[in-house]
Amino acid sequence: MSKQSYRERHTSSIYGERLIIHRRDDIDADTFFFRAKIVGRAGYVRRSSGTSNAAKAMINAEAAYEDLLIKHKGGFSLTEVTVDKFFHDWLDRKKHHFTEKCLEWKRSVYERYVSEFMGNKVLGNLTKPFCDGYWDYRLNYWKDPKRKKRIEVNEKRIGAKGTASRNIAVDPSFATLRAEASLINEFLRVATDEGHITKTIKISAQDAMPKNLRGDGYRATFTDHEWTVLTSNLYNYALGRGKWVGRLNSAHKQQRQMLRTFVLLGASTGLRVGEQKQLRWSDLRVQKNDDGNNVLVISVRSETSKVRTGRTAIAHSEHTIRVMDEFKQLSKFTEPHDLIFYSEQKDGSLRSADLSKSFKNFLERVGYEDRDRGLVLSKDGKARTLYSLRHFYAIQRLKQSVDVYQLATSMGTGVQQIRNHYGRHISGDAFIKELTKFKSKTGKKTKETAVRKLMEMVQSGTIDAEVALEQIKKVAE
Repeated sequence: MSKQSYRERHTSSIYGERLIIHRRDDIDADTFFFRAKIVGRAGYVRRSSGTSNAAKAMINAEAAYEDLLIKHKGGFSLTEVTVDKFFHDWLDRKKHHFTEKCLEWKRSVYERYVSEFMGNKVLGNLTKPFCDGYWDYRLNYWKDPKRKKRIEVNEKRIGAKGTASRNIAVDPSFATLRAEASLINEFLRVATDEGHITKTIKISAQDAMPKNLRGDGYRATFTDHEWTVLTSNLYNYALGRGKWVGRLNSAHKQQRQMLRTFVLLGASTGLRVGEQKQLRWSDLRVQKNDDGNNVLVISVRSETSKVRTGRTAIAHSEHTIRVMDEFKQLSKFTEPHDLIFYSEQKDGSLRSADLSKSFKNFLERVGYEDRDRGLVLSKDGKARTLYSLRHFYAIQRLKQSVDVYQLATSMGTGVQQIRNHYGRHISGDAFIKELTKFKSKTGKKTKETAVRKLMEMVQSGTIDAEVALEQIKKVAE
């Protein structure tokens, strides 16, 4: 704003030209604004004085200027941007970097929990002790009497079959807290990089929960016998046989067959739930392997992948090809670019189907060892979800000695993740492969030298027992 555009310009008698108040011609108001110059900081700080009285405006401006000087000296940001405004601006700027599901999760978690805790705070005024207080707030969030009622009755769930929010965990898991910490740290790191925060602030879920209460971090999967019971019931469920017999119209049959197809495909490929939901018929192809057998090849597109990288996955079982063919015959939408797993909207449009609830309801109705909730919970009491199919796939492949590196590539994850989550399931042969994967050049050379010496002794017919034993030890090592 140039000097000529200032209206009723007044200079501070204390700070001189470093602080002036003025009215603005570009807004229809008599309020005075101030323009402050902080030595050592580029540009000006411009704010409202909050009054149309010139004398009061100067007093307010000088008091605000003194606060700005203290903040600047203490290394605090002078930009007054609220956490709410920054978060939503950041998410809007970066939304093309995230999948639709990831974006939805970030926004929903922030708006449900984080916003209430720090949303109206000025970003530059955040401190580490304040942010660490998030854990006490979060752990007691659903224990507050007012919020507790929202679990029982949630009037905002318009169009839902019920008003209860029973999917809310009163005591969040360590994995949930860790994910929320990751989100908070992510946008605070960006705020620091952009100069809104002068010192890096990072919180850790480890401060929220003692180690003995965190659990082992493993998702629930299925035992071999549970899987046999599940798949046999799933087959009868899709066809309406046995305990699942009943009057089914074509739409219900299709929905049941869709669930069966989704479950079997997930267990045969290890795809992430979000990746599988976005599959189109053009992403599937059948080809011959080296043995001449048909294999189902799935192309995971980068825009649907959690890690934003495309890859190829192979269905473990040839039976999966027949399952996909059977479902395709029932599906109403089978063009190359049509979604395989879809939900038809009232306006005729399609969106990816959410089969989470259907899967949970099915598991609950599967009778197993007199458990109250069927196969919903594992023997250890862990809840199973569609993601359990990915873990079942990984564990089965490791038990069959599939190379860990090949498995990580197929699943679109890192080798370290495979080791951390499934290491206890790696079979003997696969474990040996892992131990010998990174042989040092020195160790390899030592082994080769030892073998050569042993061969020379055998060929010469003169064997020194002591030397031979030493060389055998080196080979074994």
